[in-house]
Amino acid sequence: MSTDPGAAAPTGQRTDHVVKLLVTGPFNAGKTTLIAAISQTPVVDTDVATTGDEARIKARTTVAMDYGTYALDDDQGRVDLLMFGTPGQPRFQFMTDVMKGDVDAVISVVDGSDESTHTDAGNAMRALLVDLHAPLVVAVNRCDDPQHALLVARRLGALSSDAVVPCQLVHPESSRDVVVAALIAALERLERPGGWTSPLQRVVDALRSSSAAAA
Repeated sequence: MSTDPGAAAPTGQRTDHVVKLLVTGPFNAGKTTLIAAISQTPVVDTDVATTGDEARIKARTTVAMDYGTYALDDDQGRVDLLMFGTPGQPRFQFMTDVMKGDVDAVISVVDGSDESTHTDAGNAMRALLVDLHAPLVVAVNRCDDPQHALLVARRLGALSSDAVVPCQLVHPESSRDVVVAALIAALERLERPGGWTSPLQRVVDALRSSSAAAA
């Protein structure tokens, strides 16, 4: 997390803190949906038309990166949450490998309803865990059962992750729950003196408030 008071926010405004999340996972798992649910700005994407077998699943897919932002600006200063989504095809794994070293938390999204994707998801998970120092949250999409979510995480070799969250990312509040879990995982790794309000905690509180308001 950057705490440079002179840093520039993505919007060109000055910012006090920057928090970075990496959202990764297989093709069609729900990564872009998650980012779009949180982002206050239109998601910058690099979608192109799919071909071959992928075209039967969805019309377009990410080939470089999705990018969304969430800003909190109050009397305690400005915090910018930056969300980066990597492509899901195995040939783009190198992008995740490059980016995972410079983020505050990683969210790995997997389709809990489609076991045919779990081989690719497991391969990607093993690559992701190599030299990963940021906290990891596994978001098991299209899943309501915590026990099934844990079973999926076990198949992927991801039981050592900081949290496993069953979710339905088509619902914005479910996406917020996943991002909150990732920020809490990052927060728990920080050691701060009592009474100090972390920028991470402020974003967590803001997202929880928006979820409560939407309920």
